[in-house]
Amino acid sequence: MSGYDDESVIPRSRLKFLLGQFEDELSTIQRIFAQSVSTESQESARDFTAQFWALRSTAEELGSDYSFLIDRLIHDYESFKTTPNPAKLEQLFLDVKSLQLLLTG
Repeated sequence: MSGYDDESVIPRSRLKFLLGQFEDELSTIQRIFAQSVSTESQESARDFTAQFWALRSTAEELGSDYSFLIDRLIHDYESFKTTPNPAKLEQLFLDVKSLQLLLTG
């Protein structure tokens, strides 16, 4: 996707904002996860249903590249939520960074 057009400026800004919020939440989860050595604790897993819905609907406005990356982010979060571990948490941060790079590119 090259350049900006009037119809993509607002969804791109909204997606950047939503990703920033999600990244902040992931940072909180990371802190909790680091404090809780037990992987059996589900304290670190939150329900992001509303956030995922907002991310997905905004990504659909921007095209299939964004939708694909959001779907991957959701899948990776569900995997982390099922069996939390540092590698899966790191993958979530990488997913967010991929989306942020696509938005700035």
